[in-house]
Amino acid sequence: MSGASRREVRPARQTKDAGTRRRGLLSQTLLLNALFAVGALAVWPIYRSTGFIVAVVVGVAVAHLVAFAGMRWRWSGWWVALAALGGYLAVGLPVAAPGALGSVPGAARAFVGVLTAPVTGWKDLLTLELPLGTYQTTLAPALLLFIAVPTAALSLAWRADRWWIAAAPTSLLLSVFGVVFGARELAPAVTLGPLTVPREALIGVAALVVAIAVVVGRTRADRRRALATAVAASGVRSSGATGRGVAGRAVVAGSMVLVAVAAAAAWAPWALAGAPREVARSGVDPVVEIARTLSPLAQYRASFTDDTAYDEALFTVAAPAEVERIRLATLPFFDGRTARAVDPTTGDEDPATAFIRVPSAIDQGAGAIADVAVTIGALEGIWLPTAGSLAEITFEGPRAADLADGFFHNTATGAAVQLAEPGLSDGDAYRLRVAAPETGADVASLTPLRNGPSLDDAIVPESLREWIDAQAAPAGGAGLAELIDRLRARGYLSHALAVDTANPPTWLSDLGAPDFQPSRAGHSTDRIGDLFDQLLDRQVELGDAPDPQLVAGVGDDEQFAVAAAMIADQLGFDTRIVVGTRLASAEDLPVCDDDGTCRGGDLAAWIEVRGAEGRWVAIDVTPQHEVFPSPDLEQRQDPKNPTDVRDDDAEEVLPPEANPAEGTARDEDVAEETTDLSALWSALRVAGISLSVLVVLIGPLLVIVLVKAVRRRSRRRSPDVVTRFTGGWEEFVDTAVDHGYPVPAAHTRQELAALYAGGDPSSPRRMATWADRSVFDVAPPTEAENAEFWRLVDAERARLAGEGTFWSRLRARVSLRSLRARPQRPARR
Repeated sequence: MSGASRREVRPARQTKDAGTRRRGLLSQTLLLNALFAVGALAVWPIYRSTGFIVAVVVGVAVAHLVAFAGMRWRWSGWWVALAALGGYLAVGLPVAAPGALGSVPGAARAFVGVLTAPVTGWKDLLTLELPLGTYQTTLAPALLLFIAVPTAALSLAWRADRWWIAAAPTSLLLSVFGVVFGARELAPAVTLGPLTVPREALIGVAALVVAIAVVVGRTRADRRRALATAVAASGVRSSGATGRGVAGRAVVAGSMVLVAVAAAAAWAPWALAGAPREVARSGVDPVVEIARTLSPLAQYRASFTDDTAYDEALFTVAAPAEVERIRLATLPFFDGRTARAVDPTTGDEDPATAFIRVPSAIDQGAGAIADVAVTIGALEGIWLPTAGSLAEITFEGPRAADLADGFFHNTATGAAVQLAEPGLSDGDAYRLRVAAPETGADVASLTPLRNGPSLDDAIVPESLREWIDAQAAPAGGAGLAELIDRLRARGYLSHALAVDTANPPTWLSDLGAPDFQPSRAGHSTDRIGDLFDQLLDRQVELGDAPDPQLVAGVGDDEQFAVAAAMIADQLGFDTRIVVGTRLASAEDLPVCDDDGTCRGGDLAAWIEVRGAEGRWVAIDVTPQHEVFPSPDLEQRQDPKNPTDVRDDDAEEVLPPEANPAEGTARDEDVAEETTDLSALWSALRVAGISLSVLVVLIGPLLVIVLVKAVRRRSRRRSPDVVTRFTGGWEEFVDTAVDHGYPVPAAHTRQELAALYAGGDPSSPRRMATWADRSVFDVAPPTEAENAEFWRLVDAERARLAGEGTFWSRLRARVSLRSLRARPQRPARR
């Protein structure tokens, strides 16, 4: 073949090889994108929103652009990482926080959230209830992940000749993220014909199959390219694999996949039955800093002791007719002193006390959903009015973002708190979508859950148990209904211990009661015991008299709610106390105004009980106020006449420890004067987060610069003068290599001097001569020559730095080329 013919064949062969390589890269890219799609399916249950789909599409697109640019311009790994980070910051705000673009302050807060997501984003993923939707900047970690992982995988697949196989395991990190940060419960199984496969198992099999396809496809492409090269070089063509052999291997591989899926479908449900799913969310409990306030039940009477508080509009509700109650606080626990929202023994570890943020919506099944609008008035404190079972909440007004960030909800009890600073304000508004509870549920039809009580005997008054035994009521729900009816009928409503009879309070006038009956505040075990002592004494005195003659227990919702809850617990029912307001009532009980305005005097307490049927049923416990207690009861009360105290017998008695159940909030006049450090702690927190982000982003670069500085210092200050000369030459060579010059292989120092000299080779050649003399000359160089030598080294380093732009100098500073191992010359022959 002539020379012209060879020149014609070589370009054709190169064109064919380039086409084969492009097809291989395209096939590899398609398989990797399929693996990214499987990862997106694994992460989907965490978000379940169109915003997540947008974040995945944009993130993968940015990853393709960055990986292609890195391949096109031969960027180093550091520059590819910085480009990916820049792409994340460029698209982060509109993609990860689209709802924050409506205002400049909201956009600024969202950008800070996007910036800090690589450090703090995981905490939001673990402390929020799923699905997250587009809540605040929770999409930022997903966006970052779908930029970083595809960028790394595509760069490995397109550019690495030896480490391309790491592209598939790197892509699997997306599926691992979906599992680790997913829900505690397994997703509903997927039915595939006769098989029922857990969704997690199906995604795992799909990810594994696609990852194997990535490896096999790249291996086959490399093999075909190698065979084509060998055929072109030798002219001998291999027979290749027969169609029957390829089909056989495909059948075997497909059979293995089907067997694996069938085994997972048959074994996984049995193996995982009853076992909790261990994910990262299981090990991180949502911690909510609920302010140290008194129990809402202990503060109940504060709205009746003052006429202003009694008539004050707390909030306004607009709700459909099926919503009859507004919940402020749910108190499932009682420790003998006060009813609490948090279990004092388990704290936040109990699901019934875990208040969490609601980022998007809560699935309440297929029941009817009602829309409720609430506007805050004079309501203070942390408890937020809610209704029914919350499905979704949307805050309105200028504080919407702050209120959404400070909203925490307890799914088990339905209660909610608002911790935004400075707390609830007049005019704050929000909308609820709730599943309204059943109305008019029959308490008598309930079946107890247990055969005995759950409360400790030490916190249940003995008089309560004696009173229950004395009623001879039936068991189950019928007995509970009868006991609650008797308790209310034999009680008498009173909200105070003493009143001014000449100017009675508004609540007493509204009741239209014939006279005032004093009632001590508190709902401790001792107070409830006194209530049942009164009832027992009256019943023992009169026997089986009608209920109007047995009226003896004096109190209000605070005492009667705890008493009724104890009765329900003794009968084997789950019970909890609710503080709130009523929008409607079939009885003569306080309700909010017709326009939905709920005032201080409308506050009430009731109980909710749950039987074996699994639903919670509300039961009113407010005592009657039409029948005044018998005068005999007043005669049995302690005398109110003052008694003279003899000074000789008087002795000092220390006051008992304060009981939260026996009083109200502390007087503001005696509040402790403490320094408010909240602003300082907030500033320190922001500074700490910013510093953490800087450490993560530029920390590795600073380590590289520090390592090079330490290496240069050790070379310059070596105790051996010969080592100082050779170290100075190596410093010159390393600087040239970092600035893009070729890495020395078998070059002599004079050859390297000519290669790295630039316009004036005199100084590099002089340095090479001095370095050779220091190694091979018999007489060692002097200190003066060493100082001059290092002056030349510094001058050449400055020359190399001045040849490029600012970015090239920065790239040289953080380059890893000079830190890689290469053959070392002997110190002396």
